[in-house]
Amino acid sequence: MYSALNAMAACFTLLLLAFAWTAGNKAGKLKWFGSAERLARRSRKLLTWTALASLSAIGAAAAVWLLARSYNGALPTERAALQLTLIGLPIAAVWLTALPGVWRLWRGAARLNGAPVPSRLASRSASAALVAPYRAAAYGAGASLAFYAPASWGAAAPALAYAALFAALWMLRRRRIKHEAAPVSR
Repeated sequence: MYSALNAMAACFTLLLLAFAWTAGNKAGKLKWFGSAERLARRSRKLLTWTALASLSAIGAAAAVWLLARSYNGALPTERAALQLTLIGLPIAAVWLTALPGVWRLWRGAARLNGAPVPSRLASRSASAALVAPYRAAAYGAGASLAFYAPASWGAAAPALAYAALFAALWMLRRRRIKHEAAPVSR
């Protein structure tokens, strides 16, 4: 039973990594929407990817929680708490910051019926608040997968990997925004 729960936790975490990474890529491409119909369609699809990532996070968190509750001593409490934090906090950020923004984008673009996209709605589609939570969820899942690595890595490796990856994401996003804001020379 322990190996089945462990495999289930690893599989759900891997699914979370894939779904959250895909959602982050799709959220990053929202700013190149083209038309109101395409923006509505892309944001609606992003809602689907959000649901898939959320279900994967729930499955991974449930499997880790069951492992911690079922086998006293087999899964240390600190490890389970860190894994649940790496999985749960980024998904909570997705639900609290990115999901309302995507929902507003979808509703706003669906109401346009072929009209030009207002600048307010276009600026929302390029917001870093839409992309960063999805990428953070993917990085959290990747750091949580590090717990299934050999024990010699220690418990600090996943947390350090997560912090480094999130800092890299932040710097990459800032560089992209500065590059897009730079004047175009002819």
